[in-house]
Amino acid sequence: MTRNTKISDTQNYFSLLGLPVSFDIDKKRLNENYHELQKTVHPDKFANASDRERLLSVQKAAQINDALQTLKKPLQRSIYLLSLFGIELGENDSAVDPGFLMEQMELREALSKIEDSTDPLEALDEILDDVKHRIKSAVSNLQTLFQQILADDLTEDEQHKLLAKAKAQVLKMQFLNRLQEEALNKEEDLANQL
Repeated sequence: MTRNTKISDTQNYFSLLGLPVSFDIDKKRLNENYHELQKTVHPDKFANASDRERLLSVQKAAQINDALQTLKKPLQRSIYLLSLFGIELGENDSAVDPGFLMEQMELREALSKIEDSTDPLEALDEILDDVKHRIKSAVSNLQTLFQQILADDLTEDEQHKLLAKAKAQVLKMQFLNRLQEEALNKEEDLANQL
């Protein structure tokens, strides 16, 4: 039986912030570890140090900030987890099922015609609730997929199939997040018209 490809022991954002590699994050521990690390490398502590030490301090502080921003949000965390397995999402990567794409087109069309509704804000709230529900479902699916992917008893083939499913789910979540952003911008525009 071929064992699955594991994430190497090299430095990654999880180990940097003292967390296990997992989709599930203890947000309190994430923030506590972040603040502790920032205290030790904050550039102010290196004000009287050499130029090289100050530069290293600034670089480490930036890396710690990047790690926090990546791990605290489910979409960014998912993309990062995929990257740890060597899977990168391309700019033109849109390998999602046609049914999902059709739903997205219908939601975008409904969003574009929101001003024609009798109560545009109420119609927009319905769209936002729908998108929020879909994002929550995608997060739940990713949680399950990454638990399976990180399990020790997978063959390489099983892991490859699960990673492909996770990538497809991440692509869907990217669509949904963009749609949510568009809807929130539309909400702001409608509020300004009142």
